[in-house]
Amino acid sequence: MPNTYEDLLNPRFAGRVGLEASDVDWFGAVVKSMGEEKGLAFFRKLAAMKPEIRSGHTLMAELVASGEIPLAATIYNHNAERLVVKGAPIKWKALKPTFGRPNAIGVARRAPHPHAALLFSDFMLSLEGQTILKERKPRALEPRRGHAPQQVPFEMIDPVITLDEPTAGEKLWSDLFLKVRRSRRKPTDRSPDS
Repeated sequence: MPNTYEDLLNPRFAGRVGLEASDVDWFGAVVKSMGEEKGLAFFRKLAAMKPEIRSGHTLMAELVASGEIPLAATIYNHNAERLVVKGAPIKWKALKPTFGRPNAIGVARRAPHPHAALLFSDFMLSLEGQTILKERKPRALEPRRGHAPQQVPFEMIDPVITLDEPTAGEKLWSDLFLKVRRSRRKPTDRSPDS
């Protein structure tokens, strides 16, 4: 198992590492943490190893558990934990730095009950709503059921990466990983991801 991001560049992992197609924010966070020059060099080397690109974090965990993809660099720990509880042969390990993704709440422009939607949004962002979210766990992950998820220190991905700098990061990510993926398929190939 790799212990660092650089360990993912070991030749034995060539063609065996999975990446989720939309993880541009993770890409930006890793580049920033390594420093731009070193970070971009790392991702260029990783792209040269022809990783398996798939759409969907749940799918990525299931592909690792099934053995179709031996290793995923971008997997949500809770997806792996749910599969572990069900007896799937999957383990996860956090590489440092580990990143968390900030989430948001919004109201549809033409919500049938916009005032109720705003009240719900306010509640979800309140201390009471956040406490409920923090305390609420999928039943399968409760320690009293014999399995507790690993607690790992993490850094939140800086929202600036996706809000103020999205175009540059998306273009680099696409050039390194997504365009290569499309060019490797025959025009008649259809993947379940598309």
